[in-house]
Amino acid sequence: MKKTILILILLAAGTSIVKCQETFNYDSLSTFRILQTGLETNFNIKLKRYVVNGSMGQMTTAKGIFNPQLTMEGYGFYGQDPTMTFQDSYSLKGQLLVPTRSGIKFYTGFKLSNEIDIITGAPGIFPSQYLLINESGMWAGFYLPLLRDLGRNNSNNVTFLSAKMMYKAQSVSFNDGICQFIRDALISYYNTYQCVTAFKILRDANKDAHEYVADIQALIDNEQLPKTEVYRAQAYQLNISQQFSLARNDIVNSFYDLITSLGIKGTLVANTLPTFLDSLPDPSTFPWDKYSAYIIRNIDSMVVNTPYFKSQDLLTSSSQIIMNGAKFNQLNDLNLDFRFMYFGSTVGEPISQFGDSFSSGLPGSALNITLSYKIPFLNEERKGDYLSKLSTFEYNNTQLQRVKFEAKSKVYKLLSDIGNLMPLFKNQIDLAEIEKKTFQSEVQKFDMGASTQIDMINTYMDYNKALLNVESGRLAIINRVINLKYLIGDFPVSSDELVTYNPWVFNTK
Repeated sequence: MKKTILILILLAAGTSIVKCQETFNYDSLSTFRILQTGLETNFNIKLKRYVVNGSMGQMTTAKGIFNPQLTMEGYGFYGQDPTMTFQDSYSLKGQLLVPTRSGIKFYTGFKLSNEIDIITGAPGIFPSQYLLINESGMWAGFYLPLLRDLGRNNSNNVTFLSAKMMYKAQSVSFNDGICQFIRDALISYYNTYQCVTAFKILRDANKDAHEYVADIQALIDNEQLPKTEVYRAQAYQLNISQQFSLARNDIVNSFYDLITSLGIKGTLVANTLPTFLDSLPDPSTFPWDKYSAYIIRNIDSMVVNTPYFKSQDLLTSSSQIIMNGAKFNQLNDLNLDFRFMYFGSTVGEPISQFGDSFSSGLPGSALNITLSYKIPFLNEERKGDYLSKLSTFEYNNTQLQRVKFEAKSKVYKLLSDIGNLMPLFKNQIDLAEIEKKTFQSEVQKFDMGASTQIDMINTYMDYNKALLNVESGRLAIINRVINLKYLIGDFPVSSDELVTYNPWVFNTK
């Protein structure tokens, strides 16, 4: 059985958590497989999901303020009270409160009571009397705040609206978290791809270098070259070997970045390289001039429709709602409580005859109007609260402007960089082909004795460096295109969209 190594041993911490995780096999890799797995295992996505759930709970809590409330209260007293005024008293009371989004509260309620009143007699004159009294009644009214907490900007409605806006902001921020993961995972994936490609180039160079040293040694043994020439060959071979070792380490580091972006441990068969199921894109085929012109024409609409901008925009709107509420509610409390009541009572009837007591008309209807006003000496509490909320809104609004400015600036910079790197990449491809022909020509000249060993080594090193520069130039363009697509919102935000997504499609519609 082939020996399998755990890539995650690169991580020094988190062993207890890793044991319960699913293992990802890195023997075959593709962008779709990487992204599909990461959407389920990435830690940042999981954490953002919890934040969304928390904000949904806060919104639900704030919404619950406007739900109708039914209050029921039962009362029972057995025996005679200490003042000897009544005994065996019972009552049932209920009230329905209906809050509104405008701050007005409507209510209605009822009360049923049964009590035995004691009329204390005089010894020798008349005995004490016990009167069974039924009382029933109902009331309805409304509570109206006149100066503050009335209308759209009342405290409860502001709390709900801001919580609702915050929930939307966190939901959009969750989409942005998915986009950030896709950006980081794609960069890590193609960086790993490039490191493996560079490793293969240097592996071939290392093999050629060992064969070259053997060939030089054979020429020395045949006395066709002086013995000192072997040192130059060995130095060349060691130089290549060092680059080859660094390339192997680069693969390890790139796998580390890929693992951390996915949030899952992985396995790879020892002494093998992964198989990439999709190929590296060729930037020389990108329709860049048309695509960059399309972005420049539509950059404003692109940026404002991205999840990272929308989340900040919604966060700013939430703070604006809170600020407007604090501004509106700086006034003092002036409240009106308007209540209409109707009660009736009977004497001597049993507890079951509440209908008779209600229709008795005694004491009948009544109207209760209460107007209350709070006059503080200083209103610094609400003024300070408004100033604080105003500062928070201005901060978020400035941050929103900053996000748009920096995003547009980065887009322009990336367009400029890619526009300059495109012709450079094509030149690097041409240069690598020329360096290859130069090296092949130098080998022929060396065989004919018309070239020195140092000339042949230098041309091979130049050729090898040119091949590596092609891959470095390719990765530089790939990484910038990925960052650009994140900034203009050209990323999927769900598994369904991921199925048909191709990051190397440059749509100009």
